[in-house]
Amino acid sequence: MNAALAKVLLILLVLHSCTTGMRFTVTLDALRHGGTPLEIGLMLSTVALFPAFLAVKAGRWLDDKGPRGPLTLAVACTLFAGIETLLLPVDRVGLAPLFTACLSVGFGFLLVNTVTQRLVGDVVRPEFRSSAFTFLSMTTAASGLVTPVFAGHLIEALGFSSFYLWCSVLPVLLFLLLCTPWFRGLLRPLKKRRAASAVRGKASELLSDKALRAVLIASVLVSVGWEVGNLLIPVYCTSVNLSPSDIGWVLGSFSTASFVVRLLTPLLLKVLREWYMIALTFFLSATAFALFPLFENFWLLTATSFLLGLGLGAALPNMMSLVYRLSPAGRIGEAIGLRLMMMNMSKATFPVAMGALGSVIGAGSSLFGLGVLLYGGFAYVLASARAVIGGCEDAARREAEQHE
Repeated sequence: MNAALAKVLLILLVLHSCTTGMRFTVTLDALRHGGTPLEIGLMLSTVALFPAFLAVKAGRWLDDKGPRGPLTLAVACTLFAGIETLLLPVDRVGLAPLFTACLSVGFGFLLVNTVTQRLVGDVVRPEFRSSAFTFLSMTTAASGLVTPVFAGHLIEALGFSSFYLWCSVLPVLLFLLLCTPWFRGLLRPLKKRRAASAVRGKASELLSDKALRAVLIASVLVSVGWEVGNLLIPVYCTSVNLSPSDIGWVLGSFSTASFVVRLLTPLLLKVLREWYMIALTFFLSATAFALFPLFENFWLLTATSFLLGLGLGAALPNMMSLVYRLSPAGRIGEAIGLRLMMMNMSKATFPVAMGALGSVIGAGSSLFGLGVLLYGGFAYVLASARAVIGGCEDAARREAEQHE
């Protein structure tokens, strides 16, 4: 791993841990104070509200001006979320500060997500790009493993405000680090990669490419599984009387599996194409969601969460690598932004819908319905295989010609 990649991953680790921890903590905070599944679904959907409308503009901002501005704003948004929830506790002012915090941390993570995905692709040579995105996804998996467990125990020992304080301190430390000379080269304006004849059109024009469109649609379906699962799994575990630390371990099992499968991704890619790995992730994820409502035992729920992590965890590095590879010259950040926009539109709608459904039929039945949706995604990915594989081969030829 080169030094530039390590710097990018450090930035991602800090801000991802804040975002993941905030989502976990506000969910339990709202449940503790009588929040319904619908209210929690609405709250978590606000994490995706700004990204749903501003992701493409954020990608263009990154392409045009470089990473420093977006990254600074990301740190500021995360800091605001931590301070606000710390100063305005739920038992005094109600759930409103949790909604605002989700809105702020969601916008901040949109920015850091766009920046880090672009930088990871830029700072390594093409032949190492898939491995670099695997390192990126392993970083988020490690954060997802440690943060819920850490937050759960911190909440039980010191209360919800202790984690909100933690999320107020980390962004300040990161900002001070970004001001050091060590990060100066990384945050300079990006090299222009637009071909002389390239003209930037509407973001929707990117969807005219069959291969890129298939990857973006699959990304949305994976995102639905990930986000709605993050909503419904804690709700379901709470309904079967698991403690906050137990719920943290259930979610931690998911992240452990995500980390393991991402660690093995380079080996798996030697025997499977990226797109067929994504098909396998849909099948495993759908099966795990279908199994969740059958169990109430902590260990069985932890094992099912592990299976879910093996599924959804393998999708992320392959999705990011494919989007970077299939994007037109000069529009990489924009394509990343379009992917994030589509994903976050689903995040802003599906948690609300599934939260409302969960209030009527229960979280367990909603999890089963999510499994049915992902079985449909599995069929779609298989049907799109020829277009995606052919698009990747064409992109590899173009990139080889550019380096000759």
